[in-house]
Amino acid sequence: MPSGKQGLRKMGRELVFLSLYLFDIYPVPPAEISNFEWYDIMTKDQDSEEDLLYIPLTKRAEIYKFGAQLFNGTISNLKKIDDIIKTHLIKWSFNRLHSVDKAILRLSVYSLIYRYDIPAEVTISEANELSDNYSDDNTSNYINGILHKVKQEYRKNVLINNS
Repeated sequence: MPSGKQGLRKMGRELVFLSLYLFDIYPVPPAEISNFEWYDIMTKDQDSEEDLLYIPLTKRAEIYKFGAQLFNGTISNLKKIDDIIKTHLIKWSFNRLHSVDKAILRLSVYSLIYRYDIPAEVTISEANELSDNYSDDNTSNYINGILHKVKQEYRKNVLINNS
């Protein structure tokens, strides 16, 4: 299990990725997903770090708070985010994207254009890791390409002081 603030944020991003996937395939109001009750129900008998996205009970409040910020921010800006993704797809239609890939791209594009407190390299690296774990074999190649273009477009002149 990852430790420290970065580890908790990584779990939060994975939780948000799963939430965005759920939002795409199961049309319910975003508030029913962003409270993460679905995760509590899904994992109520979970007792192993080997299970899908193990989040310790002692860390859930902190992770849920961060996750809700990312999920709600992504949903609030979904039209703009989807438009950005569409402009960077090459020889592919947005409607043909798998829900898993949409969820990864939506979370990552939101993070790149709105969350300057998250380094672009972290966003892209974790998007690649999510695609390696949840998507088809070559998906990380095109996700990586899209995210690097978005990074260049939205962060090329931004210097962040993370001290």
